[in-house]
Amino acid sequence: MDKEKDIETTRAFYGQLFNSSRYVLLVLLIASVIELFALPTLEESYAIIILLALTLLKIGFIIALSFNQLMKIIGQSHLLSHVLVLFGYLIVLIVFSFAIDYTALQFVDAIHFKMNNSIGNDGLSVFFDLSYFSLITFSSVGYGDIVPISLPAKTLVVLEVALRFFVLVFGIANVNRIRVNK
Repeated sequence: MDKEKDIETTRAFYGQLFNSSRYVLLVLLIASVIELFALPTLEESYAIIILLALTLLKIGFIIALSFNQLMKIIGQSHLLSHVLVLFGYLIVLIVFSFAIDYTALQFVDAIHFKMNNSIGNDGLSVFFDLSYFSLITFSSVGYGDIVPISLPAKTLVVLEVALRFFVLVFGIANVNRIRVNK
């Protein structure tokens, strides 16, 4: 089977997608460990600068992954199902990545978010609350029960919304080049 037909099979597509995203996953893992375990021990101003730098690095890797993968799908398989899987995967990466960023920021200093009806103050509860916040921010619902109140928190929210905008607009702009299986 030639390479152009390989990506049309579901198994080959998933293998290729996860193989090409291994560096993104590695960057997300390393950045997450640094954010959650090293940043809370630093002085707040340094921790925020490092957090924003790591967030920008992760955004770059996610944009590169979305661009490269969408071009491969459009160039080789043209299948809507592959595009939907790619965007589902990107949404999970973005929401999880920003949930880690928000949690790390909250661990640095608890003044960054106003959290009503929080389920607790331990690390897992804060991560759950801020994962929920990341998903609500990504979906642009914005219930208002968790609100960013500091400049760094608002900056992270703006970056998540900008990344969502890029990923969705980039996908929609190329939808006319995708075919639906019959």
